[in-house]
Amino acid sequence: MKIILILVFQLLSLLIIAQRKVNEADIKRINKEIGTEIVKLQDSLIRADQYLKPIDLEFKSDIYKIEKLAAKKIDIDYSTAGMTNAVYELEKGYDKLLNKYYKILYAKLKPEDKEEFKKSQSNWIKFRDSERIMIGIVSQDEYSGGGTIQSNLKASRICEITLKRVYEIKEHIDQFIE
Repeated sequence: MKIILILVFQLLSLLIIAQRKVNEADIKRINKEIGTEIVKLQDSLIRADQYLKPIDLEFKSDIYKIEKLAAKKIDIDYSTAGMTNAVYELEKGYDKLLNKYYKILYAKLKPEDKEEFKKSQSNWIKFRDSERIMIGIVSQDEYSGGGTIQSNLKASRICEITLKRVYEIKEHIDQFIE
């Protein structure tokens, strides 16, 4: 009888802490937590560097917010599909940041330089799209050996491309004398 009770207790414990899909209530709670964490992060960054530029503080906060959101979603749904979805959503977040910082850089450029920047970004988009295709190809079972982890690796590689471009755009912004 004791063994059955122990087994039932263990099963109930597993059910209580088991992975599950992320729902709207989770998102609201997570965003509230992240909002509190960002305030603490900003305070610590300002204490560590009193000369920190506002754009740097904003950038670090933006990156922290979307990365923390993905991590907290994975904490809830750590299935392969859950992790893959979280990373694809992370990439969408990076893409929003890319657009935000693109606009900031674009606004700082002289009119005659804006066209060159647009061309640069257009070329990068072509590269990104082409690289996504290549990532998809090499992720196929015949090349990679297959396995459920391939969806996570594919999502991660795609995400890294966009994140790298966000940092490149931010580095261009950092070149400006203010």
